[in-house]
Amino acid sequence: MQEKILRVTPTTIIVGVDVAKETHWARITDYRGVDLMKPVKVNNSIDGFENLLAKVAKMKTDKGCDNVMIGMEPSGAYWKALGWYLFLHRSNPMLVGVNPYHTKQAKELDDNSQTKSDKKDAQTIAHLVRDGRYFDIYLPEGAYAELRVLCVERGRLLKQISRGNNTIVAVMDEFFPEYGTVWKKVTCPTSREILKQIPFPCDILEISQNDLVALIRKASGGTEGKKLADELIQAATHSVGVPEGKDSTRLKLCNLIEEMELYERQVAIVEAAMEEIMDMLELGEIFQSMKGIGPIISAVFLGEIGEVTRFENWKQVRKLAGLNLVEQSSGQHKGKTSVSKRGRPRLRHILFLAGQSCVLHNAEMRELYRYLHERGKNPLTGYQAYVAVGLKVMRILLHMAKHKVKYDPAKALGEVRKQQIASLA
Repeated sequence: MQEKILRVTPTTIIVGVDVAKETHWARITDYRGVDLMKPVKVNNSIDGFENLLAKVAKMKTDKGCDNVMIGMEPSGAYWKALGWYLFLHRSNPMLVGVNPYHTKQAKELDDNSQTKSDKKDAQTIAHLVRDGRYFDIYLPEGAYAELRVLCVERGRLLKQISRGNNTIVAVMDEFFPEYGTVWKKVTCPTSREILKQIPFPCDILEISQNDLVALIRKASGGTEGKKLADELIQAATHSVGVPEGKDSTRLKLCNLIEEMELYERQVAIVEAAMEEIMDMLELGEIFQSMKGIGPIISAVFLGEIGEVTRFENWKQVRKLAGLNLVEQSSGQHKGKTSVSKRGRPRLRHILFLAGQSCVLHNAEMRELYRYLHERGKNPLTGYQAYVAVGLKVMRILLHMAKHKVKYDPAKALGEVRKQQIASLA
C-alpha cells in the first residue's frame, strides 16, 4: 500500500476513467485529486482515445509533470479496447485498475450522497488511485492471451453442461422421481440412451424385460444388464411421477441431451487447443513432470495467472485466487478464519482440482493430505485439506517455473513436514 502511494508524486497527473459501451467519461486531476479541467467525454474510438491523450499531454506540459497514471475498473469487456490502446501507446502511461467494489463504497465520501453518475464515478476512481487503492493491470500476451481466452470459453461450456444436467434431473424428479435412486448420475452415457427412448415409467413397463435388458447392454457396452433392468422395473412399478404432458417432455429431454452432448464435444475441442499450446511451452513439460498435473490443469493455471515471472512470491498468487485467510475479530471476540474469496474464481477452482488430482496420483501430496486431515491439533475437513494441498501444489509449480526445474519428490515436502507426517504413524 505504501509503495503504491509513493508512486503518486507532485509531478503525477491522475486520470480516472469510468468505462461504458459507447462513451467513457474521464476526470483529469493533479496528485491531490483536484480537477485540472472539466470532465472529458471519450468516445469508444481512435479519435476519442487520441482526444483524451492529447488533453492529458497538454495538461502534463502545462503543469510541468512527468508521470501519468490512468485508472479504470477492469471488469466486463468494455474496458479492454481502451486498456490495450493505452498499453501500446507511445506516451506509455501507467495503467492501473480499481476494484468496482471500492468505487461503490467510496462514492459517498466526497458529497455524502448516494447519487451515481459516470462523471462522479470517474472522479471517485481518480481519488482511489491518488490514495494508493489500485492494482497494476496485467494484459496477457502471446500464448498466455490464447490460454486466457480458452479458459474463459471452457468455463462457459462447463457451466452450460452443468445447467443442462440440473435441468434433466429436475425434469426426471417431476415425471419419474424414483429414477434418480437407480443411478449415481442421471446423465451418465447409459442413462442418456434410456432417457432418449424410454424415459417414463409407462415406457419401461410397456416393453418386455428382455428388450429392456438388450437396450441397457447396448447402451452400456455390455457392462450392465438384468440387475439394472430389474431395478428400473421396480422403480417404474411404484412411481408417483406426473402422468400428463409426457409427449412434450419427451421432446424436451431429447433436446436437453442433444445440447449437453454438443457442449461436451465443444469442450473436447477447446481442451485439445489448450493441450496443443501447452505442448509448445517449456512450462508444459515442467509442470507435467509432477504426477497429478496434466495439460488441462497446467493450461488453466497459466491462463489465469499469466506470466509466472511477474509474481515476487506465492502469496501474491494465493491472494489473486482469493484464498488468503481473513478473520473477523473485535475486542474479546476472536472470530474464525476463512478464505476471502476476493479473487479469480476459476483460479481458485483449478487449485482445488489440482489438490484433488495430486492427492489421487502423487504420493507426497497424498501423505500431506492425510496429515492435514488426521492431525491431532486443528485437523482440516476433507474440503479444506484439498484446498491446502492445492496451495502447496501451486507453490511447487511456481518454484519449478521460476527455476526451470522438473518435479523432485525428495524436495516436495520439507524436513519439518516429513517429521510431522511421520508422527501420525
